Amino acid sequence: MRGTYRTILTLLVSGAVILPLVSHGEEFDHIQQLFDLRTAISDQGKLLPAYIKSASGNNLMTLERIFELNTSALTTVEAYFRIFKIAFTAEEKPSAEAVDVLNEWLAFIEIQCRYDIEYLDEAETEVRDKRVLEEIITAKKNIEKLSMIAEKGIGENEKLLVPAEPS
Repeated sequence: MRGTYRTILTLLVSGAVILPLVSHGEEFDHIQQLFDLRTAISDQGKLLPAYIKSASGNNLMTLERIFELNTSALTTVEAYFRIFKIAFTAEEKPSAEAVDVLNEWLAFIEIQCRYDIEYLDEAETEVRDKRVLEEIITAKKNIEKLSMIAEKGIGENEKLLVPAEPS
């Protein structure tokens, strides 16, 4: 229970710091999408422990692995939020070096997503239990979306380096 409160507090603090930046419009659309995806992954994560308790054999291992994939995805997203916050703390727009760090992290997320999707594709062909299959499909959709958001984020971050056109 203590971990749940800590997680909620972390999410609230992250949101309070980053959400004002999202108000800059489409410049940071990937941030809002990451917030929405984080909620979707967390929602799936709330259901998995009960499914894990009642599963056995390959189904148990698959559900545990999905839980691990979700935890990893949430951890990398939270880390990106922190890096993003740091990049904007000192200045209104981040330096080229800060954008490089942000984009390297997003590239890391994209690569990890490819491995996760590969695993989920394989698991999808091996599982016969309907409930487990639904969890695989949900996790796969979330990870695919995370990959697309990371790619979009790299593009949005690159735009930060382009000088504003004079009015």
